[in-house]
Amino acid sequence: MFRTSARLKSAIILLAALALGLSGCSLFAPEEGGGGGDDTGGYKERTTCPNVIHNLTRAYEEMEPEEYVALLAEDFEFWLNPGDLGDPQNPLPESWGRTDEATIAENMLGDGTNVLSIQLTLSQLGSAVEIPGPNPGDPSTWQYTYSVDLYVYLPNDLTYWANAASRYTFQVDPVETGPNGETWWEIIKWEDIDTPTRPVTPGDFEQVTLTELKALFQ
Repeated sequence: MFRTSARLKSAIILLAALALGLSGCSLFAPEEGGGGGDDTGGYKERTTCPNVIHNLTRAYEEMEPEEYVALLAEDFEFWLNPGDLGDPQNPLPESWGRTDEATIAENMLGDGTNVLSIQLTLSQLGSAVEIPGPNPGDPSTWQYTYSVDLYVYLPNDLTYWANAASRYTFQVDPVETGPNGETWWEIIKWEDIDTPTRPVTPGDFEQVTLTELKALFQ
């Protein structure tokens, strides 16, 4: 009996040591509650990539552009849907940066917007992918792919619906950390990667790509 208990205790200690040694934007880090995952006003500390996604969803639905832009790296890039490029009547760049994204967020979510409300669901597809840093000792970035289900409600019963997939790349925030020095994460790249299938008979909404929707608020 004593030997079994001792082995169990040793295994628990070993597992705890391994857990403490884990780093990166993993699901082993706390998402809420103790250890730096506590939320404030419905927002969670950016100790994991899923926490950042939670905050992105909340910022959109609460229509708080400052909270959304705070999740973006200084050199953030939004890569537009390839299917929306090449239209001479509506020329769009391959990507835009944080300044343009902040303008779009303010126009869509800010006080002067004509948007009445927003409903956003992001569902993870597959597993996160680690991308090692370019040099030994550099922190990894992480890629997560999510299906997007975004409804934007406007006056006169107009609703835009974007339903495709997005790929997010996260990096360690080089400036900000948690209150106890916890590593925080931020979005360095957001890619609109899927073109949704258009419905044969549209419902009471207008189906758009995420790129098309964002471009409306440039």
